[in-house]
Amino acid sequence: MKKSAQIILIIIIGTIAAFVYFGLVLTKPVAEIKERIRYIPTVDIWDAEVSDYDVIIKSQGVTKPKRSTILAAEVAGKVVAVSPKFEVGEYFDEGEIILEIDRADYEATESQAASVLADAKLALEKESALAKQALIDWKALGGDGTPNDLVLRKPQMQSALAKVVSAKAGFEKAARDLDRTKIRSPYKCQIRESLVELGSTLAAGSAAAAVDSANDFELRLPVSLEDYAFIDVIAGAPLTLEAKIAGVVYKWRGELLRTEGQVDQSSQSVFFVANVNAVEGDKFLSSGLFLNAKISGKKLKDVYALPRKALYGKNKIIIVGSDNKVSSREVVVIRTERNKVIVRNGIENGERIATTPILNVINGMEVNCSKNVTQ
Repeated sequence: MKKSAQIILIIIIGTIAAFVYFGLVLTKPVAEIKERIRYIPTVDIWDAEVSDYDVIIKSQGVTKPKRSTILAAEVAGKVVAVSPKFEVGEYFDEGEIILEIDRADYEATESQAASVLADAKLALEKESALAKQALIDWKALGGDGTPNDLVLRKPQMQSALAKVVSAKAGFEKAARDLDRTKIRSPYKCQIRESLVELGSTLAAGSAAAAVDSANDFELRLPVSLEDYAFIDVIAGAPLTLEAKIAGVVYKWRGELLRTEGQVDQSSQSVFFVANVNAVEGDKFLSSGLFLNAKISGKKLKDVYALPRKALYGKNKIIIVGSDNKVSSREVVVIRTERNKVIVRNGIENGERIATTPILNVINGMEVNCSKNVTQ
């Protein structure tokens, strides 16, 4: 009885297991088969167009006066008058009187020199009359031939003439010294430092004021050796200078004057010296102002100015064909700028160039063209 019950239990369990197995087999999920979607990247393109390109080289520098002068007294004396404008920062026109030294002694010296000159001229006239009379007397006495120098009083004439020349030089020096009692502006200038006051006593050569040119400024502009190769003309090359003050951009025109003639070892740059005039532009131009400069360089003929992002690697671009398939190509890069790459060879006019980076470029791969870029 027990044995029969065990057999029946085994049969029941086996039957249940069989039903469960077949149920799982019949109800198992079927994997869904999906079609693989091909990824086609989308790129912006730039239409190649050959043209001439004007190179603009950027630099920067700080203005300083073109001229700086220490005005010194040329004669000694007491300062008896100063201009009301004799203050730091004030402007003087060329030839304008800045201060005056006491003239009394120099006026007296000039008067004495004038008297000496008048006496010398009178003596010369008397000697000339005596020489003429001597010749008349020599002829009246029956002189024959050519009279000698003593008869004609030539030594006396030469002495009198020399005294006139000396007296004239003395008078001119006295007049110059009198004029030098006035210290004038040598050019249109601005007072940088006043070194004397009313009542000061100056010796000849004593400094009276320090002045700077008022309108003309210079600045040193560093230019890399790579950029230097794109400057044709140095002296007279035009440039534009800018400064941003309180959110407003001010501009001035200038020109290159020269180079300093050597390469800076630390930066491998050449320093240009440029001139800028305060009249040639906006206000605010003064010494010590930081300016950004744009120098006009060479005109490059028949080149392509590509957007910088069109270049990948050192010298490769991606050409997009009419069938929207790409090909990689090497080009000759002649100049690289912040936003542009200048190319001369390796591109045909009208070709489409991708400006969107593509990872793992394969020649012949297809792309979608989104839009044309102009920069």
